[in-house]
Amino acid sequence: MSSHIGLTAQDLIGFGLKVYEGKSIAGSLVYESPAFILDPRRIKNCRVGAFTYFNGHSTSSMYATEVGRYGQIGESCIIGPPEHPMDWFSTHMFAFTQRQHLPRFYELEDAERLAPDGPTPTRFTIPMKTVIGHDAYVGAGAFVKRGVTIGVGAVVAARAVVTKDVPPYAIVAGTPARIMRYRMPEHLIERMLALEWWRYDLAPHKHNVDFADIDGTLGYLEEAHEAGKLQPLMPRTYRVERTREGFNLDRMPQPLYFSETACPSATPTSND
Repeated sequence: MSSHIGLTAQDLIGFGLKVYEGKSIAGSLVYESPAFILDPRRIKNCRVGAFTYFNGHSTSSMYATEVGRYGQIGESCIIGPPEHPMDWFSTHMFAFTQRQHLPRFYELEDAERLAPDGPTPTRFTIPMKTVIGHDAYVGAGAFVKRGVTIGVGAVVAARAVVTKDVPPYAIVAGTPARIMRYRMPEHLIERMLALEWWRYDLAPHKHNVDFADIDGTLGYLEEAHEAGKLQPLMPRTYRVERTREGFNLDRMPQPLYFSETACPSATPTSND
């Protein structure tokens, strides 16, 4: 695993990561190249697959979320925000936080006097990570509850509030979000999920298909797969962290989604 220290935002372009200044990166970001993170308001401890595009300069936030390949995140979205205990004496962080989790809270003397000195007798368990499937699209202003899985190819409409899992290729809208319809008939969804097209390098085939034609593109790619003409997409994969001196970058041993099935897993992989 190779490492680079003190990189600039401009340097990161050479490693397949597009940011403006990168000030929004907190904790670590693991990404497959290319990734278009640009500069959301905050992106903390997330993983994103190749070609994922994060819109919304200084407006969207995403926490502890795993995004598949070709993910699309609109502006003013909040995805996987931290949760607070609903059945404790207080929902405030003074009751459950730890210095390593929220160091800024401890910087003010009166807050530190009240906050836990160490581990609390009853530990607050943070829900599992949020998962955005391959080729899923989260529209502008959407809210996705922590721990929810948005299925492969699903669409979350603008300003939707998603509080439970969304099936593959479903279009959901409303508060709380509910299924309005599916992007395509069931037999095509089954073929899309069986092919797992996001696992392959489509660039050599782009002139042979019309992506507006679902059935025609599927048929071509299915035949190419059967003939052994689809090559795995093997993007360079990195972990990046922001420091006062710049960005530290580590090359990961393999892509995030080299041997997975139809959807990113809610369980951390060996690269974490």
